Amino acid sequence: MRTIILSAVLILGAAAPARPQTKTDDPKALTVLTRMADNIGALHSCSFQLDVSHDEWDAETGMMVKLHNSHEVFLTGPDKMLVNTTGDAGHRGFWYDGKEAYSYWYGENNYGRVSAPPTIIEMIKSIHEAYGVDFPAADLLYPTFVDDLIAQSQRITFRKLVRIGEQECFHIMAKGTEQDMELWIANDAATLPVKYLFRTREKGQVTEYQGAFSDWKMNPDLPTTLFRFTPPPGSREVRLVARNEKRSPGGPKK
Repeated sequence: MRTIILSAVLILGAAAPARPQTKTDDPKALTVLTRMADNIGALHSCSFQLDVSHDEWDAETGMMVKLHNSHEVFLTGPDKMLVNTTGDAGHRGFWYDGKEAYSYWYGENNYGRVSAPPTIIEMIKSIHEAYGVDFPAADLLYPTFVDDLIAQSQRITFRKLVRIGEQECFHIMAKGTEQDMELWIANDAATLPVKYLFRTREKGQVTEYQGAFSDWKMNPDLPTTLFRFTPPPGSREVRLVARNEKRSPGGPKK
């Protein structure tokens, strides 16, 4: 599956491709996944809160640590996106207006900008490849999510109905060779994702990446000014350094 760690919005209004079912996949699990993907694909705009955590090796302590970040995500298809992030990554904002993308670091009052492709999907792919930026839960909202999950997994099953807080959820499990996924999807009319967990096996280590959605709003009327970045007074523009550039000592900050 493509980078499963992006954020969740790019798919708005995109048509979902046909999904071939394999012999080992549970039809009920695929029905729920397809219903979720179709409902997200039919949205023109949305907003949600996403709280994520992931394992990361800490060289200073010599142990794996759990890092946490919270994202407020606002999307209007096909070309508007705003993500406000707080947590271990610091306080950051990301704006995309269909022409340019801006990153702003609140604590340092610095920002960077780059020209961006004309759609959210293309922008996320471009920014991720050039700068290594991961967008919260993007794969779940990608038009080919179900097909990618089928292609990556040896088996997809529906485990049972469970409760997460006040919400009854379908618990879907996908087993892969290097990565497993668990997904909890609301058992209601909207059938939106409630929680997800990716468990990756690499070089003898198992790491987890998980996220919990809340405060979903479907097709809200979001003003275009929300996606327009205005540099705050006294802020300084810095040049964003692409991954294929060699950074010199004392050079610009990414």
